[in-house]
Amino acid sequence: MKQLIKSAFNTMGYEVRRIIPPQNRFTVGKITYDVDPCSVGHEPQGELTGKGAIRFIRERGLRELSILDMCCGVGVIGLTIFSELRAESIVKKAGFADINIFNLNSLQRTLKINNLEQLIGTEINYWLSDSLKNIPPDQKFDLIVSNPPHFFSEDHTANLLIPSRLAMYDANWSFHKSFYSRCHEYLTERGEVWFLENGDAVKAEGLRPMIDDNPRLEYVGEMTEPGDPVFFWMFSKKV
Repeated sequence: MKQLIKSAFNTMGYEVRRIIPPQNRFTVGKITYDVDPCSVGHEPQGELTGKGAIRFIRERGLRELSILDMCCGVGVIGLTIFSELRAESIVKKAGFADINIFNLNSLQRTLKINNLEQLIGTEINYWLSDSLKNIPPDQKFDLIVSNPPHFFSEDHTANLLIPSRLAMYDANWSFHKSFYSRCHEYLTERGEVWFLENGDAVKAEGLRPMIDDNPRLEYVGEMTEPGDPVFFWMFSKKV
């Protein structure tokens, strides 16, 4: 029967080809990711951000941290930090938040294939959220880390509607403004915010006023990322 079908298609001028499913898995550090085609997929900035945050945590000797991976994508930043530092009790909990449901679908699948699914609800939590809006108010974090959307655009939908491009744009800086206006509500007393920003898109002086506008937040400083000098860190803390 298969041969008859193949012959019929060939007679009509069609070539019968085997459909091979796309490869949607990749590995970063200790974690293998299983990603939805509609997610942002493998973005190298996530690995850069996660490794940079680990470096700062170790240099300062921080311990017993509850972290939030804001605008988490498929979870590379948070899972890199969590998988590297959990065994040493440096990180005890990891939260993930993103506005894209397909990113969180990918995160769920990744947790399952890495045998981390049993930690959901205790050491790992995730929320479908536009900035901080849908994160429960009782959640508090010692560290909120992100490589956030960084290119200003009044209408980001004017570009190609693909997840990896949409995730780059912060229309009218709405995410940054919303986040910095209330992030103190989600920080512990020692809580800090570490954002890795793209220097080709914005400079520190363009972002600092958003931090200064919040009297419960203090600007700490900025630093060029050694792994890629195009990027720079913006540090702030709760006061």
